[in-house]
Amino acid sequence: MEEILLQLVSEPDKAIATIREQTKDNAKIVEIQKEYKENDRTIRDTQVGNIQKDKSVGTGEKVKLVKAVRIPIKFAKKIVTTATAFEVGKPVTLIASIENNLSKLFHQIWKANRIDSKIAELVRLKKSETQGAIQFYVADLKPESILGKILVKLGFKAQAKEIKSKILDNTKGIMTPYFDGSGNMILFMWEYKAKDAVSGKEVNYVEIWDAEKFYYLNNANGGKIGIVNSPLPHGFDRIPIVYVSQEEPEWFDVKEMIDRIEVSLSKLGASNDYSAYPILQIFGELTGALDKDETGKSIQFPMTKDDDGKWIHGEAKFLESSQATESVKLELDSLKAFIYSISHTPDLSFDNVKGLGNVSGFALKLLFLDAIIKATMNEGENRTMIERIVNVILSGITKTTNTTLSTEGQSLYFDIQFNSIIPDDVQTASEIIVKLKEAGLLSTQTSIKLLDMVENPVAELELIKTEATTEAPTNPTP
Repeated sequence: MEEILLQLVSEPDKAIATIREQTKDNAKIVEIQKEYKENDRTIRDTQVGNIQKDKSVGTGEKVKLVKAVRIPIKFAKKIVTTATAFEVGKPVTLIASIENNLSKLFHQIWKANRIDSKIAELVRLKKSETQGAIQFYVADLKPESILGKILVKLGFKAQAKEIKSKILDNTKGIMTPYFDGSGNMILFMWEYKAKDAVSGKEVNYVEIWDAEKFYYLNNANGGKIGIVNSPLPHGFDRIPIVYVSQEEPEWFDVKEMIDRIEVSLSKLGASNDYSAYPILQIFGELTGALDKDETGKSIQFPMTKDDDGKWIHGEAKFLESSQATESVKLELDSLKAFIYSISHTPDLSFDNVKGLGNVSGFALKLLFLDAIIKATMNEGENRTMIERIVNVILSGITKTTNTTLSTEGQSLYFDIQFNSIIPDDVQTASEIIVKLKEAGLLSTQTSIKLLDMVENPVAELELIKTEATTEAPTNPTP
């Protein structure tokens, strides 16, 4: 790593090229984005865009282009959104090991930066584009800052800096985490393009972080890219980037089935354009034609006799499709069921949930067990991601913005509790917990925690004790 950092000063192009060796295939990410966001169905040979082709019919002046029916179905978005919601859709609960000024300040920074929503966005990016990142940085605390107002209300001393954050995604630039042989991220590079405010020309920018410093490079002078100013401390004791990644997009295992169901549905739509509506076949010479707005419609054919004296006349009848609709329906239904099942995505359509009625919370969790299993299997990665976010924020507080709180950080850590988006059966749970508490099988603190209605059971227990002391009746003075 030291060689790369030294090379950034002397030969930045070579250093950047070395780091780029660990960049994900950007062309593949662009394909994924087109499929997910733009409904591009020409990525794979099995997709409807490559199977349902436009074609020209007629000849000469009468030639015309007939557009093929191509129906994209946003299964990919459904799978990603549902998986994200089951994993981090409901904000996690962070329980401090000890309540002190540092823990209070941490919670306010978490809220001011809307970290819960950024965690959901980060997980969505990982599942839809295979990677994403949150960047933390230290900025001047402005008078209108939300955090500044909160700190004044809480009685904290005035501070000059605050910790802020932003999402880095593939539409804004190219991200490259650089790992050592042990799999530890020792550098992070962010490349993007933007117009220079003075010249109006497009400039290439490169930002690189290591555990201590921030390196800022660009080619605004029109020459080769180079470092602007000296490397500066970024204010954290670690790389202030939380990066997440996975090998393939969330719908990878069912992509062929999605392709097939889109092709089948598109072909069915094309077939319906030709045969779903009545087509009148006319045989023979027609003397009385139909008008579409006419009531009491009739068709007249001339009648003649043949040599044997039999009457001869034309005929009209409706042409109906003999298509095997049951087999088409069976294929579409089977594909849909397999897509949801293999991707661990519950089908939450109105038709599937309208008959549930008043089911218990336990029964509801069994209904969504497949999605819960998937969320549970990914909990380890999500926990690591959140722990990194917590540690980055704490390091920024104790190293830069509020150094006087560094001693409080020695005994502070946060327990991460994941919460389910499935509504709890509070009534049933309350009855069971109350009975266990009355039987002496549960403590008050454990009861509060199991009820899952408060963010911090320890703090809630203290409030209960305080209220009990305050509201206790006092003996009147004789």
